[in-house]
Order: sequence, then C-alpha cells, then structure tokens
Amino acid sequence: MTAAIVFPALSPVRRTELGTFLMIHPFARRRLAEANDALGYHLADALADAPPDDYAEPVQIAVLVACLALAEWAEQRLGAAPKYVVGPSFGERAALAYTGALPFADTVRLVDEIARVERRYFATEHRDVVTHSFVRVPAERLDALLAGLEWHDISGRLDADFHMVTLREAELDGFKAAISEAGGYSLYTMRPPAHAPAFIGIRAQMEQVYAGYALSAPRLPIVSYQDGAVLTDPQELRAGLLDGFVRPIRWADTVRSLRELGVDRLWVTGPDTMFSRLRTTTENFDIELCDLRRILLRPRRLDAGSA
Repeated sequence: MTAAIVFPALSPVRRTELGTFLMIHPFARRRLAEANDALGYHLADALADAPPDDYAEPVQIAVLVACLALAEWAEQRLGAAPKYVVGPSFGERAALAYTGALPFADTVRLVDEIARVERRYFATEHRDVVTHSFVRVPAERLDALLAGLEWHDISGRLDADFHMVTLREAELDGFKAAISEAGGYSLYTMRPPAHAPAFIGIRAQMEQVYAGYALSAPRLPIVSYQDGAVLTDPQELRAGLLDGFVRPIRWADTVRSLRELGVDRLWVTGPDTMFSRLRTTTENFDIELCDLRRILLRPRRLDAGSA
C-alpha cells in the first residue's frame, strides 16, 4: 500500500487531554523540551494559563507539538512509511517540520508569530465577518442559499455536501435558518474567519512573516489542500502557504490527486474531528487515525468504504 500522512486542520481540543499527552508521552516530552528551548518559556505552563480560545498561541503550538509527536510514534511503533504529506489549513505548518522544509524550532516560532499577527489583524479588520461550516446541502442547492446573502466568499468545499462559507455575521442567523430549511445541518462558526479572497490584507502581512524563514525542499512531496498540486520546490511551497489565507480548501481535489499518485492509505496524526470522517476520505482510503485519545491504546483504523 502507498501511504500519505495527514496533519489535520486546527479543531477544538480538550486542554487537559492535550497537556497530559505532552507531559507523559515519551515522544511528546522530547518535542516539548525542544519547543521550550525555541520559545524561551515552558509551553505546558503557558497552555494551562491560556485563555479559553482554540486559536491562542500556546494552544496552536501545543497542537503542533502533539501532531509531530504522534507522527513520530506512528512511524516508530506502527510502521507508518508515508510517501506523501498533506497539511490542510493549520496542518501545513506541521507538514513543514515533518518534511524538513523548516526546522522544528523555526516552525514553533513561526506558529507563534502567525497566531499573534493573525489575532492582531482580525482584532481590527473584518470584525463583522465569520466563516460558517455546514453539511447535508448538495451543490445544486447551495447557489440558492448563497443568493440570499448580501456578500459571501467560499472558504471550503470539503465534501459533496460539506461547505464553508464566509459571510457577514449580521446575516448568520438567517443563513443558518435557510440551511435548516434546505435540509442541511450547521456545524460551527469560525471567529476569526479563514480561507477567503477578501483577506488579502492578512496575506500581505504573512508574506512579511514568512520572509523571516528560509524554506528548504521537503524530503517528501507535499500535496496541496487548495488544488491537489504536488509541491516539491521551496518557492512553490511558500506561495502555497501564503495562498492558504485567501484560497478555499478543496479537499476533493486533494483526494483526487492522492488517488492519482497511487495513495490508498492515510495516516491522520493529530486531533481531528473532520478530515478522517469525510465521506470522500473514507470511501477512497484505508485510514489509520492516531489522535490523543487513542494513542496509549491503539489508533482507530477505518477501512475504505466503511462509515
């Protein structure tokens, strides 16, 4: 079987579970010590003191550390040997460190800097905008829903009936009601919003952030979550990282590219409530899910075609 490793997008995570994993698991403890050195403070303490915000800097860095520790564990204990790497949204930063495109210490500092710049930007810009995710709305019904909005951007097409739409918060309640009337189901609303062409300002600021980091050619090809392109050149990789702020997630394109590359197994390493469960994922791959709750026992394995 040909495998790829997937570092998931940022999703809600239990702080106590995350902190416990970082402190007790040997692979995580080693990474945690390296992160402490890179930051100049104790990440576990900062995580414990962080505000109840999944986008807080210590939370993002802790998730990065956990994802990479889980990937290392999957390799050394379960025999994972991926040929390709995917990192949708936040996961692209773990992909940088995993492939050696950026040293781990630099990746830790990069995640910290991105989180701070993003928080400051959205504190003053696009304050009336959110990104809403919903399911059970087929593509042929989506246009009618969007026609009722004053303004919107598409932030993601994750499955045939799973969409992410960026819109003005004042229209959110009405949009959610329209989703329900169409037979759909609202999942969650992101603040700050993400992955929309309207956010060209944050892309410009992130270009300055990334200018402070030298990227190398990744040791494994990285498959883009925006269009399925196979990235091996540092400049292409840098462009893809920046475009992630203004281009939507197109997971079906990523899946199609992976299948064309012969991939039939995915190792999903990190806290994940989405990508390992998508129909387009489960129908196309055997899935080895290695997350925080299962690592001390065994990963949950989902065979292609199973629910």
